Amino acid sequence: MKRKLNLLLKYVLSYNASDVHFTLVNHKLEVRVRGLNKIVDINDKKLSEDLFYYLKYISNLDLGNSFLPQSGNFSYVYKKQLLHFRFAYLHTFQTQSGVLRILNNHEKIKIMDLSLDKRQNHIFESWTKFRSGLVLVSGPTGSGKSTTLHALLDVIAENKKFNIITLEDPVEIHNDKYLQLQVNEKMNFGFEEGIKQLLRHDPDVIMIGEVRDETTAKMLIRCALSGHMVFTTIHAKSCKEAIKRLQEFGISKTDLVETLTGITNQRIYKHKDFDRRVCVYEILEKEELKEVLETELLPNSYEDIKQKIKYAVEQNWISKQEAESDLIL
Repeated sequence: MKRKLNLLLKYVLSYNASDVHFTLVNHKLEVRVRGLNKIVDINDKKLSEDLFYYLKYISNLDLGNSFLPQSGNFSYVYKKQLLHFRFAYLHTFQTQSGVLRILNNHEKIKIMDLSLDKRQNHIFESWTKFRSGLVLVSGPTGSGKSTTLHALLDVIAENKKFNIITLEDPVEIHNDKYLQLQVNEKMNFGFEEGIKQLLRHDPDVIMIGEVRDETTAKMLIRCALSGHMVFTTIHAKSCKEAIKRLQEFGISKTDLVETLTGITNQRIYKHKDFDRRVCVYEILEKEELKEVLETELLPNSYEDIKQKIKYAVEQNWISKQEAESDLIL
């Protein structure tokens, strides 16, 4: 069975994938991997039904409760590299579904290499000097939000003067420069309880993996208002949409004006000419955020994510074909 898992990981690494999607119907297994901005079908008959059950087994799922949504973790050594995985499982009456996420298959990147627009990198660097407030990193799944967050935290950690604690589900990028806590719902250690516990360890900087609900959002605002520097991510299609989502979670305009120090929205693409990735950012800084919150309008000179993508195409950083899923040019 390890041969089949090794074959799967060969595909995963060749596509530089973050997730593998499995669908099992009538004993036939379909396998797809999420590569850069797209999901690709893997048509290999060697990746069969028994591999799916093997993943359930090594992830320590409760095999006696197959209709219960579950998730589990395991580690595996592939080509002398220790990889960490999370396997999430769902079962309906006709279909079994699973998603395998590779937790530490993320490229570590320095803050000055995040964007090809060096002005943006200097903005990110300035955010690492904030001592209180809230920085929100937004974008769709697989757009590199975790990589951006950890690049920011890595700069703060180099100072060695601040206590940094993260709460993630799961820990995707491991870093021994700061304390990383992982959500464990089975042990009743969710985001709400995790934030309560980490606050008892005297943090200066807090990173929460994702804002998913009203309770977490309100606790993050409370942390920012009480003098902590808070970093987090949220799924949103633009910076303005990220603000709207926080308001939908019950965060008042007054609290957002007081706490928000920066928002990004990002997309990730293949470089047009080189074997590397390009991250395109829309950025709202504190004064722009205040104007948006007070008027509900973007500044006249502001460039949103679509304009930033178009600029990246004009600069020959990415191709029109790469951008077409996000923008009609």
